[in-house]
Amino acid sequence: MAKYYNDYDFFNITNECEGFENLYIINHFETFQQSTEETCASCCVIMLLNYLEGGGFRVYKKNDEISLAKALKTKKFPCGTNLENVVDFLKNDKMIAKKYDVVSSLDYKKDDNGFCFSNFKEFKNFVISSLKEKYPIIVENVDYGGHYKIIIGYDCVNENFEDDVLIFADSADFGDANKDGYSIYPAERFFFMWFDDHCLSANAKKQPFVLLKRKN
Repeated sequence: MAKYYNDYDFFNITNECEGFENLYIINHFETFQQSTEETCASCCVIMLLNYLEGGGFRVYKKNDEISLAKALKTKKFPCGTNLENVVDFLKNDKMIAKKYDVVSSLDYKKDDNGFCFSNFKEFKNFVISSLKEKYPIIVENVDYGGHYKIIIGYDCVNENFEDDVLIFADSADFGDANKDGYSIYPAERFFFMWFDDHCLSANAKKQPFVLLKRKN
């Protein structure tokens, strides 16, 4: 199986590496794999907080995947975790709220069709600007019917944006022979598959995302 894939060291890679001159990436982002079908959201929260806090945020470690899932009110597969619960947890935790503002699709300005980003160019600009500030973006889409992962990289492959690539920290990295917790996907293709099928509430199904921004 490995012969169909190229292995890249996304933990250490930078735009100074040959062939990646137009790459925007948050390197040194630690990943791990979820232990149940429904705990992708709690894994994303742990990975996000551990990155932002240098790996030492309170008690949230890899072995807190299940306890944090309870705090997020995660339901058994195929229901999973509502985006509202993720946002509420981040907003109501005193230690997080003291240092970070929560930005999510729930309160983001939307167009007449209910989309945060009316076209791919708006999405691309949002992702790149967030990555430049070193802000990983938790997203959920129709993958597996509904799955959370984190955008940590965007590669502008050439002038044709149809070739652009997203790099994810993915706690369900089953798509290649190297289970390192990173996955890649065509950026424009993801944009048009950026919706939830059966996990999120009706008002959260379109372009669900959440990120933390440091307070000034």
